[in-house]
Amino acid sequence: MNGVVVVGTGIAGVRAAEALRASGYQEEIAFISPETPIYRPAVSKEALQTPVVGRATMPLKRSADEFTWLLGHQVESVDLVAKSLVVRTPEAEIHTRAFDGLVIASGLRSRQLPISGPTRGRFTLRTLDDAQELEPHLKAGAKIVIIGSGFIGCEVAASAVARGADVTVISPEITPLATSIGVELGERIASKHRIEGVAFVLNASVIEFLGTASVTGVRLSDGTQVNADVVVEAVGSIPNTEWLVGNNLDLADGVLTDQFLRAVGTTASVVACGDIARHPNALFGPLARRIEHWTVSGDMGTHAGRTLSRLLAGSDNECQAFTHVPSFWSDQYEMQIQSFGIPSLGTEVSIIESDAAGNCIAEYRDATALVGVVAINRTSEIAYYRKLLNSRI
Repeated sequence: MNGVVVVGTGIAGVRAAEALRASGYQEEIAFISPETPIYRPAVSKEALQTPVVGRATMPLKRSADEFTWLLGHQVESVDLVAKSLVVRTPEAEIHTRAFDGLVIASGLRSRQLPISGPTRGRFTLRTLDDAQELEPHLKAGAKIVIIGSGFIGCEVAASAVARGADVTVISPEITPLATSIGVELGERIASKHRIEGVAFVLNASVIEFLGTASVTGVRLSDGTQVNADVVVEAVGSIPNTEWLVGNNLDLADGVLTDQFLRAVGTTASVVACGDIARHPNALFGPLARRIEHWTVSGDMGTHAGRTLSRLLAGSDNECQAFTHVPSFWSDQYEMQIQSFGIPSLGTEVSIIESDAAGNCIAEYRDATALVGVVAINRTSEIAYYRKLLNSRI
């Protein structure tokens, strides 16, 4: 027996391995990844808020005895017909590894703008190394330019301002966070940022990074120049699918799976989970989507591990569909923001339970029913929405 290989050490891959083992699988389960397991939400939260963050406080719990850990290794390619991987070691040696089952959990990498200019002083935020490189620059008086006004951009802005930095957020959006949670809630959160000192330059795009040896600022499409000591690019992510090319998989946006999280396009025992998986969810219709939320990745990993155990046992007919209510949270200043469902699907937004401080609950509906909810400092009051969303089937 060749065992199972898990490519990736994020929460999805770890939970898949744990579920596979809990299902009674006794053969070797090996992780292959260039990255150590970490608690990824801390990358844009705790890791930027204190001057010193030890690595020991960040990794996910892992057992050296239960699994094989090939950290610092990189999967170069895979042959799903032959069921073998080509792996590059930290010493740049190349070898092959056979497998009986495969978990695709290789996740994402940060996208960077294809714009001319110096690279020094430009940062992205995806890994613990990224956070530890950026953190010392978030200091009093530093001019920080953040490109992108999604949740990562806003969380970095909140952390930087709290440490005394001068922060400007540049975004093509008219309202920060609008694509995720709508204009009204996005504006409420942006208003809090402005009160704390964050400047927004909206409906704008960066066309050039200024400077020679290091970034000194950015130039916008209207010719405006914004000075910067540091630029943080929070402009989305790219699925790590290059190693999967040539295997008849649908890699148009991550890895397409069926409702059981099996990779579409192969008869091998292969599942995909986490941010990289584009999967249908019967709660929200037949369209396959990628959901980049920590809690979703963990639950998806557990489900994928159970599916893989059935595939390896030849019990395909016992696989169960993955139905899950997505959730996410974000802490910005004293704001606790929590969501259930997929608010971006909503065509109608109703603000309820609102107060003068901007704390509220927002309900999002499409033409059929409730599709999502977002709460600002009302998180204890929205748990029952999960039950409502679970009843959509």
